[in-house]
Amino acid sequence: MKTKLLALCLVLALPLTGCTAMLERSYVSSSTHLDYSVAEDASILRVETYQGLVNALLYFVNQHSTTGTIRLYNYTGDVEADLESACNEVMTEDPLGVFSVRSMKYDSTRILTYYEVDVSIVYSRSAQVVSSIQSVSGQSGLRSELTRAISTRQVQSLSRVSYLTGDADTVEALFWLSFYSSPLLAVNPPSEVSVSLYPDSGPQRIVEVNLTWPDISTDVDEYSQQVDALVDQILQSAPQTAHTAQGLTALVQQQVTPSSTGSLTALDALSGNPASDQGLLLGLEAVLQGAGVEANMVLGTLHGSTTMWLIVSTDDGYRHLLPKSLYSDHTLELYTDQQLQEQGYAWDTSLYPACLDADQE
Repeated sequence: MKTKLLALCLVLALPLTGCTAMLERSYVSSSTHLDYSVAEDASILRVETYQGLVNALLYFVNQHSTTGTIRLYNYTGDVEADLESACNEVMTEDPLGVFSVRSMKYDSTRILTYYEVDVSIVYSRSAQVVSSIQSVSGQSGLRSELTRAISTRQVQSLSRVSYLTGDADTVEALFWLSFYSSPLLAVNPPSEVSVSLYPDSGPQRIVEVNLTWPDISTDVDEYSQQVDALVDQILQSAPQTAHTAQGLTALVQQQVTPSSTGSLTALDALSGNPASDQGLLLGLEAVLQGAGVEANMVLGTLHGSTTMWLIVSTDDGYRHLLPKSLYSDHTLELYTDQQLQEQGYAWDTSLYPACLDADQE
């Protein structure tokens, strides 16, 4: 007897090769399914509904199959029209279909009690590329994946992201947030960052980030170790009670040498070499993170000009910390969102925690 495999099980058991299972698609419900494979060859699938037809095509795409056969039993719809519609849906709405399928053709034949549909698929991406896609959830998951790409200096990052909001500009901003909020890795930034989304909108999309790194042979692991050693040295010189945003800022202020033409790196800043605002902020960020104090670099604008500062966690909640707080002739000042906006600063508030007064929370 021919082995009957529940095709729904086939869908659920798809190898996790970087693409999420078809059941993650929002339009799939418990009433839509592939009934059975009709032969030991799993490329021959039996379906009875339009949604089953879409799911069968998705199954082939998830398997990166170039050919497959579908048998339509008890099908009451317009076969030709539904085939065209189903192929179009997979190629324009499903993230993996949009990302990897170049063309999808079919040929249907009436055979007694069923229609046999032979499907041919041409891909624009190799199976190896598709298998490298990482499945993540939301901005936090994507940020973690981008940080991983930064740490290994990947030239391409591919993520299938659920619950993704925003556009390509949002993803690029998230990349730079990931880069500059990782002070142990923030050395020699990429000269070019390009972002593509598949599809352009929707709750689940594949995010492609291509990176061009400068031809500078920096050993990121060695750099991280050097910064980490300096952070440990600074933290050991301060009592545990001083391991706060305010206490550590005052401590780092004594270590650094601000200079408008100075270095851009945390390593030079913490070594006492002349450092720019960026270097100062990265150095402080490394020390704060080393002490377990949450700190994130903000890339924003001041009266339209690009600038940087930190958002740090304090006993009063999150607060903005400007680079001038690290100058020897300045005292530490921390700001709420409203206070900073009144000074002309602007930033993507969707990427950062809110800095609010107690009566605003």
